[in-house]
Amino acid sequence: MISAQSLAKNFTIQTAGKIFSILIGLATIAILTRALSTEQFGEYTTTTTFLQFFGILVDFGFTLTLLVMISEKGAHEEHVIGNFLGLRLVSGFILFACAPIIVLALPYSSTIKQAVTFGAFAYFLMGGASLLVGIFQKYEAMWRAALAELINRFVLLLTIIILAWFHFGVIAFVAAMILANAVWFFVMIRFAKPFIRVRSRFEITAWKKILSRSWPIAVSIIFNLMYLKGDILLLSLYRTQVEVGLYGVAYRIIDILTVIPTMFMGLLLPSLTHAWTNGDHEQFRSKLSRTFDLFMIFVIPIIAGAQIVGVKLIQFIAGAGYEQSGEVMKILILALFGVFVGTLFGHLVVALNKQRAMIFGYASAAILTLAGYLFTIPRYGMYGAAWMTVFSELFIAMVTFVVVYKTSRVLPHLGAFLKSVFAALVMSGFLLILPSIHVILDILFGALVYFVVMILIRGINLEDARLLLPGRSKKSV
Repeated sequence: MISAQSLAKNFTIQTAGKIFSILIGLATIAILTRALSTEQFGEYTTTTTFLQFFGILVDFGFTLTLLVMISEKGAHEEHVIGNFLGLRLVSGFILFACAPIIVLALPYSSTIKQAVTFGAFAYFLMGGASLLVGIFQKYEAMWRAALAELINRFVLLLTIIILAWFHFGVIAFVAAMILANAVWFFVMIRFAKPFIRVRSRFEITAWKKILSRSWPIAVSIIFNLMYLKGDILLLSLYRTQVEVGLYGVAYRIIDILTVIPTMFMGLLLPSLTHAWTNGDHEQFRSKLSRTFDLFMIFVIPIIAGAQIVGVKLIQFIAGAGYEQSGEVMKILILALFGVFVGTLFGHLVVALNKQRAMIFGYASAAILTLAGYLFTIPRYGMYGAAWMTVFSELFIAMVTFVVVYKTSRVLPHLGAFLKSVFAALVMSGFLLILPSIHVILDILFGALVYFVVMILIRGINLEDARLLLPGRSKKSV
């Protein structure tokens, strides 16, 4: 039996782990941008984005499907997880073996092509580690996954510091991910031992069942690739690596923030699936509404604050020469609203088992965004890419919302959203009027003003946030 107190403790530890992971991620960016020239950082960004294309493709919807299948009544967890892992290893090996071959046909530098060869193995290891997250989601022990990820980030940061000290280049920094991801994969397997023995299985019959369940998500993922990674890949083909580097800094900072809604929804997905499939629509409605409120309270001040301190924040993190990245970040940060809303309703699509209904939506987003990239990037470069990224995230948020609403007829309340906008406007006013001492102090002061205003207008309800925790409304589970 897992007590609600234990669940709350696990959630707190995981959240703290994610915060430290974000800080380590920002520190890693700071070191890379100072150790590499803008052009070299562009090559690093192009390499990792190219590999992320294969990393997202190799997922094939397995991560979400695994969580759903092991959460079903009567599931043989060790058998299910073993076959998912076996299928992931085989498919990952095939796809990542193709990456160094495909990159040879592209007009990239020899540095990028060599870096892809090393990075392919690193991303292969990452695929195995990320798949096992579903185990900890099922057993409501996500703090273990968060700790494993934190160890991964720390090993990567330490390795990069050493490489930067000895003035290594792009290829070495990419290769550093091999060690970090190998440690991550090993730790994830060890951390899973209290719950289940993880070992790969190669049973074709089971693989067919997995593929039959995951293919709708996989098709959606293929369309997602066109707008999720199309901006940097097309930017790297039409513009210089210097511009890719400038865009990449802003994009990586936004990318780091996107782990927050994904982490939160990963925790909620089992309970949301359980509530819907068992006909507890009131519980489903309650969790949806409270999660939407929490997301708005968090994301609105970030978007507003970035319009004021964005350039100074980029200068603080990346150093001199990246001022244009700050201007791009002020545009890209608008996409964060779509990311939070899209992540919420995207996970609800899975909970409602409406993945097939989303295929048309993802296909539409892919076609429209890709067409937009092809028109704007050659003409407007990174600014065109940024605005099309904002469009794609908002479009997907709208489509996932429509699919969820048509199925559940549940609408989130807008009270917290409107109060967050008001408090963010007050915060912005203070930041504009008062003289700036340091960007970090500006951020801390802005956050203080925002939360004070939210408390005064009763925009924050801590009990609502606590009730989102699995098992919180019950004495024990």
